[in-house]
Amino acid sequence: MQFWLKDRTNQLTTILIVFYTVGIVGMLIAPQTFSPLTPLNLLLSAFILFFPHPEKDILFYVNLLMVFTAAWFLEMIGVTTGTIFGMYTYGEALGPKLNQTPIIIGLNWIIVTYSCLHVSNAIAIYFKIKLHEVTGALLSAALMVLLDFLIEPMAPKLDYWSWEGNNIPVQNYTAWFFFGFAFSYWMLKGGLLKTNPMAIRVYAAQFMFFLLLNFLV
Repeated sequence: MQFWLKDRTNQLTTILIVFYTVGIVGMLIAPQTFSPLTPLNLLLSAFILFFPHPEKDILFYVNLLMVFTAAWFLEMIGVTTGTIFGMYTYGEALGPKLNQTPIIIGLNWIIVTYSCLHVSNAIAIYFKIKLHEVTGALLSAALMVLLDFLIEPMAPKLDYWSWEGNNIPVQNYTAWFFFGFAFSYWMLKGGLLKTNPMAIRVYAAQFMFFLLLNFLV
């Protein structure tokens, strides 16, 4: 165990596993208490995700800020007009809102896009496939939609957001894919695809978190 914890990546992985395990148990036994802690979950996930990212220069932060801002405005327009994702409203679990839109939602888009982009690259390396920017962004967007398939059924139960008539529209997944592609392509062009083993682990943690909740809640 001491040998395992001497490595920084292993330290971060241990924190990630413990935190998400506690989150799953908490959502099962006391969702009213643990669901409002979602912003803390996103902040810790972001720290674990980006801490090992190499070359965190000014362009790195500018690109993340651009995605955060674009994603927040996208969600704000979506929730106030219903024209992008469909008709939905946000609950209270995602924290403070501005114009009916949680401020933290932009960070969620950053985490999901960045991690999916690195997972798509890892898949390409494993299968010895050379991904161009467009194909890499397309695969990343597909991974984002796959994760959203697990998130959507749980969102109302965790007080994240709820859909009009309790029906998740196909429009939502189409929009996720389109904008997931756009944000992934932006990150690729911005040089955010670097060697970062935590990206795959954060995606896996989120995937397993929502997969298990779908079966257990």
